[in-house]
Amino acid sequence: MQLNKAIQNRWSPRGFSKTPVSDEMIKLLFEAARWAPSSRNEQPWTYFFAQRENSKIFDEFVGLLTGNNPLWAKDAQVLIISVMSKISSYNNQPNGKALHDMGAASVSMAVQAAEMGIQIHQMGGFDKQKASEYLQLDTQRFEPVTMIAVGYPIEEKLGSEDQKNRKAQHQTRKELSEFVFQKTD
Repeated sequence: MQLNKAIQNRWSPRGFSKTPVSDEMIKLLFEAARWAPSSRNEQPWTYFFAQRENSKIFDEFVGLLTGNNPLWAKDAQVLIISVMSKISSYNNQPNGKALHDMGAASVSMAVQAAEMGIQIHQMGGFDKQKASEYLQLDTQRFEPVTMIAVGYPIEEKLGSEDQKNRKAQHQTRKELSEFVFQKTD
């Protein structure tokens, strides 16, 4: 048995090529999210996306990013805002598992992206309040979680030192013995 290659090949580039991501690929990313596990099958995730070809909306998404993120994410082919539902539909109470479930859906997208030869980069560096206003969210019920850049990674030989270091960093992982402990008593 061996580790799924898409999991092993997944990483978060900070440089994207100009190669378009097809509508079919975008749909498959969201299909992967759709099949993610969630507590009580709540599926407390919503995704809003903008494609590079719609420059007005795409630029508005870029405008929500903070720090260094706009400098490199502007080259992605797709930008996504993930939003979680904070309230459970079955009992109208706070959903304490929503953030976990949102993460499961987004990692499903990341693995699907790697399987297709593209990558996603999730970012916490964005203005959540502006994003909530932009998307007209009821902030009592919904919360933006991450923004996600999607595209084909820039060819390694064309990438910056930061890009090369980032890929090398991805390939360095903690040993299982550092985070897995069997309880026997």
